[in-house]
Amino acid sequence: MSEQTAIVEYQKTDAALAELARNYHGVLFDVSDPEGMAAAKKGRAELRGYRVELEKTRVAIKEPALRRAQLIDSEARRITQALSALEDPIDQQIKSEEKRKEDERMAAQRAEAERIAAKERARREAEEAVLAAERAEIARRVEELNRAEAARVETERATREKIEADERAARLRIEEQERAARLAREEADRVALQGRLHEEAVARALREAEEAKLKEEREKIEAARREVEAQQAKERLAEEARQREAREAIEAKAREARRLQDERLDARQILQTFVKRYGKLDEFSTIAAQIAKFLEAA
Repeated sequence: MSEQTAIVEYQKTDAALAELARNYHGVLFDVSDPEGMAAAKKGRAELRGYRVELEKTRVAIKEPALRRAQLIDSEARRITQALSALEDPIDQQIKSEEKRKEDERMAAQRAEAERIAAKERARREAEEAVLAAERAEIARRVEELNRAEAARVETERATREKIEADERAARLRIEEQERAARLAREEADRVALQGRLHEEAVARALREAEEAKLKEEREKIEAARREVEAQQAKERLAEEARQREAREAIEAKAREARRLQDERLDARQILQTFVKRYGKLDEFSTIAAQIAKFLEAA
């Protein structure tokens, strides 16, 4: 319990110290709870009210009572220290909780940024996997075309060798017929000539038919290759369009976030400017105090 003050004007505040000490000395408020925070702020406001009122009283009585100035100041300091001893722990609780909430908010922002970065990395890895699969598919199709081309070349070689073998066999048959024709020259010459012309026509027809077949196979292979290349180009263009749309969506979202942040900063700057410029005017003091309180809370 405080000593009885010698300053009559301080007696009311001094008398309230005991009650205030009982109410607030060593009290730990649950500032993490809205009701606890409200109680802490209410207690701080009550103690601050006594302290402010005490200061007003000190100023008021000091002017007509200069002889008591030293005593008044001494008593004011004593009581102020007592009030501050009660107020400061509460104020520290409030500020500590406010700092904890701010730290949590910043941690949440960092976690969200890391989540977005991880999502972006996963998206890029998925795109790389798709591109790798497409490259593997292209390589596979090119390999198939190469094998088909090799088969075509081998078929042409075998056909050419067959034609040449047929021609050699035909020449052997003609030579045999010529040897037999020597016994009957004129008849043999006529028969040999007709046989030679017939066999050459047959060989020519076979060769032309085989060449036409090979040409048709080459045209089919070439058409298949062009179709594969056209499909690959179409898929590549579609993938590039999807990637471009995804990037544009991400950029638009980032621009919108920056715009909202700029608007919040502009609004806060306007409020701060209003309080600083017009807060001292009587007609704006109330609204300025509310704005200042809002800014402090934000």
